[in-house]
Amino acid sequence: MFKKILGITLAILTILAFTACSDNSQPEGTLSAAAKEEIKKAGLPEYDFKGYEFHILSVGRGTVCTDDFAYEEESSATLDQAIYERNKSVEALYNVKFVTEWKNTTANQQSPEGYRTLATAASSATTSYDLCVIPGYDVSQLASEGHLTDVTTLPHFASEAPWYDQKAVETFTFGDSLFFVAGDYGINLMDQTYCIAFNKKLADNYGVEDLYGLVRDKKWTLEKMYEISKKVATDSDGDGISDIYGNLYWIDAMYGALNAADRRLVTLDEKTLNFELSPNDQTMNDVVSNFYEMVKDEKTSLLYTHNSKNKEYVNIFSGDQALFFLTTIGTLSDFRDMETDYGILPYFLFSENQENYHNTVAPFYMNFMCVPLVVEDYTRTSAIMEAIGYFSEKYIVPAYYDKTLTGKYVRDAESDAMLDIIFDTRAYDIGYCYQPAHINKHLLYMLNDSTNDWNVRYEKYAISAQNTLNMISDKYRSTIGK
Repeated sequence: MFKKILGITLAILTILAFTACSDNSQPEGTLSAAAKEEIKKAGLPEYDFKGYEFHILSVGRGTVCTDDFAYEEESSATLDQAIYERNKSVEALYNVKFVTEWKNTTANQQSPEGYRTLATAASSATTSYDLCVIPGYDVSQLASEGHLTDVTTLPHFASEAPWYDQKAVETFTFGDSLFFVAGDYGINLMDQTYCIAFNKKLADNYGVEDLYGLVRDKKWTLEKMYEISKKVATDSDGDGISDIYGNLYWIDAMYGALNAADRRLVTLDEKTLNFELSPNDQTMNDVVSNFYEMVKDEKTSLLYTHNSKNKEYVNIFSGDQALFFLTTIGTLSDFRDMETDYGILPYFLFSENQENYHNTVAPFYMNFMCVPLVVEDYTRTSAIMEAIGYFSEKYIVPAYYDKTLTGKYVRDAESDAMLDIIFDTRAYDIGYCYQPAHINKHLLYMLNDSTNDWNVRYEKYAISAQNTLNMISDKYRSTIGK
């Protein structure tokens, strides 16, 4: 699905255009033969929306998020060209004009740019936007409070379509309802997926075994990573501070470790339609304890600040001072000029008995697509939403892979195969989006406080966290009439 495909040239866009696209008075459904053929091939509905201005709101967090619908017209960049082709294809196919608005936010939750904008629109029944792409913290709260449209009620929404991430559909479906989706409409989904990079020079120098082989043989585990990290960590001058670290991590990596063990902090009980805090059983306890043991081994592990302005991790990893680098795919763009080769791996298994790898998508920076509670025409919105998905799969995904496969992110065929594993095993966690009683944050606070007291923290916050989840579940059930 994610393999490199040849881009379709701009000339084809003129074939897809309506025979009289500039004539908004043409009868509805008057499409060119080529447009009808494209619609048939894509399984899209046939409409002519007579030059309608389709308003899209995109909200991002900081500099790491991208506007999924904006492009530089004069740019020769692969991604800009892909967004242009995708946008123009949809506009031509349905005789619409995209009007996009980009807003950036630094708020952790209830951002004025995302949450408040759509909550206010729902309360006042205004129709400023036809479609929105907003951060996970905002969209999850909007959904639970009934401020978004259940996309399963839209006439043309197809949840099983290949341009939607089925893991996200599965995770965020409540009963038979779904209020936001993740998919191919932008690169943010791929950029914010967790991964582990490794320094090939250090791996060779220290005789590290074939890491790609470990992944393929399902022997790439947390225990194995710690074992290798200790082997590489070096304090050459004996001053108690390592010159070379086994791994470079940031505190949110704890989220990835928990999900990597095929555990979620919060799950939905399908029978009761209630969100449930996962029990602090032996597996969760072992995952948290073992990961804590590795990263708090200061001779082996070094903490860095993810997305920090000075990007201190760049000099450390590119300077051959750390073997493993726990990060996200998008961060690897910082190493396009790195002289030493590096490879890419999925997050480790917790046990060799696990069937699959699981790679977290960061909810703080991840943007989801949603439909406001009130739009002018739900049929039009859903038709265009599916066309965006279809043409995004056709243009955006290949462009992203082109960008990664030209030596900027990925430098070998083995890492290319690892990317397929990573993207095919994305993991979402309801608990990271809703953050009940901030119990998820205490997984991270524990690392900052250098105290392995997860059992104490869990017991302290579990009841209030479950009470919060019960209230969120009640709101959802009320919204969908269950």
